[in-house]
Amino acid sequence: MTTPTSVQNARALVEKIARDHGYLGEDKLCQIEPELRREIEEAFLKKDLMIGSTVITLAKNLYSSKARFVFELLQNADDNLYARANESGSAPYVSFRVYPDKIILECNEDGFTHANLEAICSVGKSSKTGAQGYIGEKGIGFKSVFMAAWKVHIQSGSFSFSFNHRDGDSGMGMISPIWEDTEEVLASPLTRITLHLHTAGDRDVLARTRMTIREQFEELQENMLLFLKNLRKIDVAFFGENEERTSSATYSIDRPQVNHAVLKRTRRANGPSESQVRHFHVTTYEATNLAKNENRTYSDREEATRAYSKSQIVLAFPLSETSVPIIEPQDIFVFLPVRPVGFTFLIQADFVTDASRQDIVKDSLRNQNLLDGIATAFVTAVLQFCEHDSLRYKWMRYLPDKKDKNWNSLWSTLVYKIVELLGKTCVLSAEGNPGLRRIKDLVRLCSNTLDEDGKPLFDDGNPRQIVSTHYTVKDMDLLTDYGLTYVNWGHLIQWLRNDLERGSESRIKSSNTSDSWHTRAAQLLCSPFDSKFADEIAKLKQMDLLPLEDGTWVPASSGPVYSGESEGIDIPPGTDLRLLSRKVTNSSRKTLFRHLGVAEAPITIVRQSILRSYAPSTVAESKPSLETSKRHLEFLYLTHHLKGNNEPSYYLAKLLLYDSKGLLAQPWLRTNGIYLVDDKPYGAVELFRKTNPGSNPGDGAPGYPANFVNEEYFRNSPQTPSTQRLTWRKWFYKELDIYDIVKFEDEWLWGGAEYLQEYRPEKFIECLRIWFEKHEYFEEKLVEVLRETKVLCRGNRMILLKNVYFPVQELESRVARFVEPGAFFPWLWLDVEACYDAVPPEWKGLLAELKFGSPPTDLDFALDMLKYSLDTFPDTVTSTNRSRLFCLYEHIYNKYREGILQTEARKKIRYVRVFLPNNRGAWAFPNDCVWDAAQILKSKFALELLYAPGLRMDGSNLSYFAQFFTEVVGVTGCTWATYVDELKVLKSSNCDDIDTISGIYKAIDALRPSIIDTDKEKLKTVFEEHALIYLPSDDEYPWHKTSRCVWSSAARLRDRVSLNDDYENLQALFVDFLGVKPVDLSMAIDELKEAGGRVSTSVQEMKESIWTVNSLLLTGSKIPPSQQIRNSCVFPIRHTNGSVKCGSTTTEFFVVDREPLRERFGSMVKFLDFNLEEVARLRPFLEWTQLEAKYLSNCVKEITSFSGGVARPTLNENRQLRNRAYALLRVASHFGSPRLRIKRDMDSLYEILRGAEIYETDGISSDLVVSQDGDQHVAEGKKTTLHIDDQSGLKIYLPRHKDSQEYIFTGLLPRKLFEWMMRNPTTLISEAISDQGVNAMRSVILAPRSIIDMALDDNGIAPIELENLDAEALSEPDSPATPRRASEENSVASTPSDQADSDSEVYSTLASSVASPEVSGRSADALSRNGYFSRPRHHLTSANSSHLLSPSSSPNPARSTQVGTTDGQYRDLLTKVISTARRSPLPTYGEPDTSRSEAILSSPNNSADWGLRSLSQIERDCKVGAAGELYVCWFNTRIPFLG
Repeated sequence: MTTPTSVQNARALVEKIARDHGYLGEDKLCQIEPELRREIEEAFLKKDLMIGSTVITLAKNLYSSKARFVFELLQNADDNLYARANESGSAPYVSFRVYPDKIILECNEDGFTHANLEAICSVGKSSKTGAQGYIGEKGIGFKSVFMAAWKVHIQSGSFSFSFNHRDGDSGMGMISPIWEDTEEVLASPLTRITLHLHTAGDRDVLARTRMTIREQFEELQENMLLFLKNLRKIDVAFFGENEERTSSATYSIDRPQVNHAVLKRTRRANGPSESQVRHFHVTTYEATNLAKNENRTYSDREEATRAYSKSQIVLAFPLSETSVPIIEPQDIFVFLPVRPVGFTFLIQADFVTDASRQDIVKDSLRNQNLLDGIATAFVTAVLQFCEHDSLRYKWMRYLPDKKDKNWNSLWSTLVYKIVELLGKTCVLSAEGNPGLRRIKDLVRLCSNTLDEDGKPLFDDGNPRQIVSTHYTVKDMDLLTDYGLTYVNWGHLIQWLRNDLERGSESRIKSSNTSDSWHTRAAQLLCSPFDSKFADEIAKLKQMDLLPLEDGTWVPASSGPVYSGESEGIDIPPGTDLRLLSRKVTNSSRKTLFRHLGVAEAPITIVRQSILRSYAPSTVAESKPSLETSKRHLEFLYLTHHLKGNNEPSYYLAKLLLYDSKGLLAQPWLRTNGIYLVDDKPYGAVELFRKTNPGSNPGDGAPGYPANFVNEEYFRNSPQTPSTQRLTWRKWFYKELDIYDIVKFEDEWLWGGAEYLQEYRPEKFIECLRIWFEKHEYFEEKLVEVLRETKVLCRGNRMILLKNVYFPVQELESRVARFVEPGAFFPWLWLDVEACYDAVPPEWKGLLAELKFGSPPTDLDFALDMLKYSLDTFPDTVTSTNRSRLFCLYEHIYNKYREGILQTEARKKIRYVRVFLPNNRGAWAFPNDCVWDAAQILKSKFALELLYAPGLRMDGSNLSYFAQFFTEVVGVTGCTWATYVDELKVLKSSNCDDIDTISGIYKAIDALRPSIIDTDKEKLKTVFEEHALIYLPSDDEYPWHKTSRCVWSSAARLRDRVSLNDDYENLQALFVDFLGVKPVDLSMAIDELKEAGGRVSTSVQEMKESIWTVNSLLLTGSKIPPSQQIRNSCVFPIRHTNGSVKCGSTTTEFFVVDREPLRERFGSMVKFLDFNLEEVARLRPFLEWTQLEAKYLSNCVKEITSFSGGVARPTLNENRQLRNRAYALLRVASHFGSPRLRIKRDMDSLYEILRGAEIYETDGISSDLVVSQDGDQHVAEGKKTTLHIDDQSGLKIYLPRHKDSQEYIFTGLLPRKLFEWMMRNPTTLISEAISDQGVNAMRSVILAPRSIIDMALDDNGIAPIELENLDAEALSEPDSPATPRRASEENSVASTPSDQADSDSEVYSTLASSVASPEVSGRSADALSRNGYFSRPRHHLTSANSSHLLSPSSSPNPARSTQVGTTDGQYRDLLTKVISTARRSPLPTYGEPDTSRSEAILSSPNNSADWGLRSLSQIERDCKVGAAGELYVCWFNTRIPFLG
């Protein structure tokens, strides 16, 4: 509840509460006569006593209570709100000014509210929340102020009221406020409470009261501010009799940081002021699940919410200004100090105290519950200390002493809980790690475990285990009882192990570690050996404590470790012997290593180790340096005579050495030998040297980096010992197996041999012969490699060795005969160019081994001659060239026929190239040629077409070449695959010659009968995947996939191309064979939907798609739903600004179905962008997309009015409705007219219909209204309309003009009257208008009165339970509007002029109005689909329903016969229409053909009128139009694309 905004409201609230309490204030009682007042007061007192009011009990207990009203006032002040003070930056405060006769309390709280007033005016209620705070006497609270005061005045905001109560009063004055006017306006925010102290009574009692008041104020401490929620300042001032200040005290609190409080106390008496500042770390914690406080009384709401189960605990730890803990006993607080119990920090909790408030009740369940919260709060405070820079190392000074025997059971329990919870919490910092650990997880160090800087010798790992050295010894002693212990050997062993595992960061392994540290560490680790600690010794021997020469560290238990010499010879590095590092010089470390078992190695072990170091696996891991290798060889050479019997040879040991490039070579591998420098002509130095640039073979060779023994081995070489028979150099040849010639071994050509083949080809073949002459073998795989190696031939060309011929006389003669002069031929290059009669002996072995130099067969040699002839065959071919070539062809053909293995021969021949005449001497491979082709191709050479002109000119035999090329060379004929490849080439070359492309299609079509089914599927696939159908186009890519093509000349689809215009004679190929689809409805719909999804689609393109769908809707057998099209933006909509945009059916637009309406609203609303003629043609599409509701005629509403003027009742009885009222009422009842909700409505509507009046006038006007996009548009309507007025009865106004009246009465009135019936007369909201209802209304209005019941029955109209008062009128003879002449009664038909005023006017109107809508609206669709004329139920009557059309109440046989005859004649006409349409030929453009209509209209009886002359003009026109539409529908079925 908010604070009252005015003094009047506040006063009203105060006075209301006083009235509700039945309290009369002094201002009222003083107006009563004394005697009467006394009696009234006694009566009120007795009444209150009898009721037993709580306030009476409070009044009795008040003066015997020990409640401290000062603390009650403080608690109330702290519970107030200080939002306004906080907003202004003021600290919340309370001040007390203590005078001899009054106490004035002021507080800058927000102000009194209605809720505060109601709470203070009650007993046991409070506007504060929660169940915490200072506890005085049960149920007294604020009322305790009346212990010291007889009157309390409260002024806050708009409130100014007081309470009065003296000893002996009933107590109602303590809760019944009295309004007091005041002129003083307090500054906001401020609340003032004035306590007027007791002045009447015993003087001693008054003096004790004054003393009690002073004692309560003097008990105030600044510590209390630590536990208050809001107050930040308390002022207390004492004044004497003359209102002079005698003394004062100010207590304030500042919280500069979270959990940090600064208390300040300033006191002033007679002298200068004294100030004291104290610092505290304050931790708060909310305890939960507490039991009730036995000293409290809880409200129902507090009981229900268990508000007592939560209480805030505050711990305050005294600190110096520099954050050093101050250790001294502190009090326990229960909002007031109780007493110290041994803790060095303040504890504030909502304990249950004893009656004297001097101690805490030990056995209270609530107090036991609070101990858990205090322990948790203490640990929370410790964690907060751990975030402080200095307190994190000093907080343990606040720990309670576990060994103190002065704890009572309650507080010893608290100490135990602190110990237990602290032991589970990470509160100590480890050395070198800012994180916290549990006390039991850390240890203290001894002096011998520290380095020279006092730091731990070893890292204690992660997590850290050594307590931080920032803690003092005394502070760590305090933690002994809480689980902190000293380090032991188990820790040291683990730390040492961790240090060794740190690799380069290990202190014991680091080269940067000081010698002093190593001494201390070694001495520490020697102590287990000195003390014979077996377990520790065993563990030390398993650690990597021994540093080796190679930089690794190993444990003593892993195997022997040796010193660096053996029999006075330095052990070379790079062996697998574990040698102690020569860097170890520290005596303490050496002592430790001797304890661990380091020894000296024998010679044999060293030699074996050197040889093992060259094992492949060892070298792969670690290669020896050149210096190491030399020292290894020197040690082996010097101790060669001391090698053991089981020592392997250097070859078997796979000894390695460095070459001249500084790389390790493997002399034990023959493929990787090392050469020595020599001066042999085919030695490595000569062959691998760099040569000068030039044009001769071998010139410009870069030189080969051959492996030569590194010269470093021969610098400062060792002296030959007396026991060694070989010199150092000879020892290399003998023992290390060094090579002196180029090698051709292993299974491939590599190294020096490979270099010779590439850069010194003139030397290669001779070196190859020399190697084979010396070794007489090659590896089998090397033979194959060499045969595939290129060697130098005459003419300085490199040819594969297997294809090279050794130059002998016989072979050179053949080449001279058949090969073009100057052509290259692969003769082997020799040092001396000569022509041999036969192969020399020194070459036979090599040629036989490598199988080269001689042709396998004469055919092979002939084919090679043809091959090399091609290289120099001239572009301009002479007869000599052609003669030599044809001779070679004949030679090849003869060698082929001479051969036995002709199948193998054909395989060889089919790799030769074919000469192409008339193509500038070009050549092609057989698979690039075909013999026969329908036309010149780009993808293949059509040899028959190329050879025929030249051979015909030369008189050569074309069949001979055909046989040679097809049977021997392997040139094939054209297949469908050939033509497909040709199409691909034409496509890639952007060919646009449709005659060329069409010729390919025709060639494929010619092959079509011979293509098997599997190839047919392949052909279809390749046409689809590679888009091989060409169609010329100026605006798009001309090549299309099969799926993008259609076969249709009528419908056009976007993104589809039609083929029939360009390839009309290839329908069998494209449609039947390749699967090009004829256009169907689903394609057109998909195209339209896709067009609607494209932003780029133009309006014209969209319209074309719509016309396509429309044309196919007439022929589609299964028409899909149109919802997706309706939701697509495919409808071109013309906006009022003239722009046309495409939208979906959710856009509001109209379809033009009435031109006059379009003219009226054309500039006002949006239309589908099709004119009236186009809309008529689009009827199938509009019906399919369900756009009939958007027809403009369906959406326009006509609002008519009668403007006055001349209006006369109609004289035509057939125009009157009152005679048909009962029938109209049945129609209204049948269709649920809202005008007939109850029985009384039916009587009322019947009376209205019976009183209906029909007027003729020229004063009818109308407005046409249409709504679009929430806006209404109005246009002037027609004058020839009707107006229905139901303001007083039912009046219907018709046009005066006879034809207009006829049209309106028969055509418009039935719908308008039915709409009027279906309109709620109250809400003017119309129900749904059904065509069935309109038709029923039309039948009733237009039927002769005598057959109205029959018309109702035919329309299925239910009867009603109401008397037909029209019966009398219906029983009267029918009389037409104009009396019929007697001569006309029996006439079959009237002339049009006669019908104007006769019954036939009504009859013809009835017929046309009933039949015309369905005939004209659905005839085309019904006739085209069903093939016959389907008449609706209410069409022109047949013999069974002729009574509906009879002009009289009794059937006229003549008339019935006439109607039946007319109907039969019309059916005959329709039969002839269908027959004529079926057999009529397609029309020729520009020649009108009237023979069909003449054939239709011709009749055996020239006077036949086909049953049309007797009809009205409207019905006659409808029937003629229906017959015409029937003819068109049946004629269209013969057009292919229309089906």
